[in-house]
Amino acid sequence: MVTIYDIARHCNVSPATVSKVINNYKSISSATIKKVTNAMKELDYIPNNSAKYLSKGVSNNVGILACFRDSITPFTHPFFMEILNSFQLEMNKNKYELLFVSRNVAGNTETFYKNCISRHIDGVLMLGEMHNKEMAEVIRSKIPGVGFDYVGNYMAGVSSNNYELMAQLTEHVISLGHTNIVYIAGEPNEITNNRINGFKDTLKKHNISYENNIIQSRYVDLEDIELLTNELLKRKNRPTVIMYPDDYSAMRGIDTIRKAGLDCPKDISVTGFDGIEVGQIYYPRLTTAKQDTKKIGTLLAKQLLLEMKNKKSIEEQIIIPGSIVIGMSTAQLNNQHK
Repeated sequence: MVTIYDIARHCNVSPATVSKVINNYKSISSATIKKVTNAMKELDYIPNNSAKYLSKGVSNNVGILACFRDSITPFTHPFFMEILNSFQLEMNKNKYELLFVSRNVAGNTETFYKNCISRHIDGVLMLGEMHNKEMAEVIRSKIPGVGFDYVGNYMAGVSSNNYELMAQLTEHVISLGHTNIVYIAGEPNEITNNRINGFKDTLKKHNISYENNIIQSRYVDLEDIELLTNELLKRKNRPTVIMYPDDYSAMRGIDTIRKAGLDCPKDISVTGFDGIEVGQIYYPRLTTAKQDTKKIGTLLAKQLLLEMKNKKSIEEQIIIPGSIVIGMSTAQLNNQHK
């Protein structure tokens, strides 16, 4: 590997001069700059940006800390991939590189926090289970951070208008004549609570009971979704609508309905949540709440850039409006088999 010492010998200058050329010092003559830069090209020298930035007290690296159950990762779920894509584009425009934070530190298993420190990250984007003990350690640290769907007092959070989206989705199925509506919610947290409240309040507004019509599950727990769906199909007063916590769960729900010899939406209408692309090419095309992943990712990046500039986290909740997508998985009640 070519070093600045090789460049210095090639140009007959000191290593300090080469370093000053790399770091754009104005005191170096244009002739020397030209000689050194030509040598760097000729010898295929690659500058050590880590050393360059660390000498200035920054690494220009941003950590991505994702803590999910084993079945979910940002690499396999298109919703999180879309967020990370727009986040990366914004960070790259500002000369930052992304590093995925793990528990591996110099070959040893350590905490997420120690990994962040060992890799000299300037800030961190957090996704997933915010109440996890190791995640909480990073959140409460002095590392500038921002979290998707984070609600708390230690760093900024960016999320969708979950209450309003769930209320609008519920209004939609009620407008189709449905009153026997079941909502299978995700695991308990602030975001899930907002969605449950949007569902409850909308039913109350229309004098519809929600007793026994809210069931707790987990996001993208497809085995549990299949089990719960089968239980609902066996109810004496079978629901005419099942609202699922996410689009993948909704698609598994529709598959389960089909296996039971029923049809969606003729027998049971279904809604999802997230608005991932696959839900719009699936049959029947999902009725769902679409989260604006492009804006979410961009705002997460801009917020983190601001915090890294100020060298501290900012307690702020940023809400990005989503939209309702009306697909083919919901139908008028009088068009369903009774």
